[in-house]
Amino acid sequence: MFTVAHSYNNLRDRIRTAVAEGLRARPDVLAGWEGGSAAFGAVDAYSDIDLSFLVTDVAPLDTLHTLAEEVLSEISPISTSHFAPPGRYYKLKDGGEFLLLDLCFYRASSSDHQLDVERHGHAIPLFDKADWLKASATTDPTKAIARQHRYTELEGWFLVSQNFVRKELLRGRHADAMAAFWGYTLRPLAELLRMRYCPARWDFGMRYLDRDLPPSVHAQFCELLFVQDIKDLEGRFAAAQIWGAELLNELALSESAPKDSEAKDGG
Repeated sequence: MFTVAHSYNNLRDRIRTAVAEGLRARPDVLAGWEGGSAAFGAVDAYSDIDLSFLVTDVAPLDTLHTLAEEVLSEISPISTSHFAPPGRYYKLKDGGEFLLLDLCFYRASSSDHQLDVERHGHAIPLFDKADWLKASATTDPTKAIARQHRYTELEGWFLVSQNFVRKELLRGRHADAMAAFWGYTLRPLAELLRMRYCPARWDFGMRYLDRDLPPSVHAQFCELLFVQDIKDLEGRFAAAQIWGAELLNELALSESAPKDSEAKDGG
């Protein structure tokens, strides 16, 4: 086990160092940092490597990706890559089954460099040429306004949209009912739970719920996820609707207070 872990960590270090050093030499690359699991102190044997770089507004991104790929190829052949804005995923032949590099470039003029500590953790600097790596404000009014807008949308739509699940149950279309349960019940329920317990990350979906919700709340949500059969779905669907209504009522009190101040901050 020690040998496997040591080899894994060594490869992570080599990738991180090589990509950072390769890009640091370019004058149009202003800063670099590691985020993802590392920013939360949660790296394990399944974690990606999330490397981000701040670049000038005229930096040629294709050229920067090509440079990074050349550096990576010196460590291991690249098995495949996948474009996922604002970055690109790379899988290395020698990286095992799970290790991926998520490489992102952010323009200096971009409004969000994903350095918000509450949303993205404590970035680990790789280099910083001019004090660029300052954590952005955790009270960004645009994010708070977007959350409020989504809450207002769910307030009027969540309970109504449960009919999409109910009608498929009545029709006996079990696969359709399950898909509707995930899409119209569980996903928005996760949003409401995040608004209640982790508002800065309200739009992170179902990922990292074990990190962002109290343990008992996370366990309660998981109870709704794992459906055994159609009868079981009916029971969990009923419980999820009740919980969603309760959360909407709770959030009506907590979300109404910041609405006016958020509008002032954004204006």
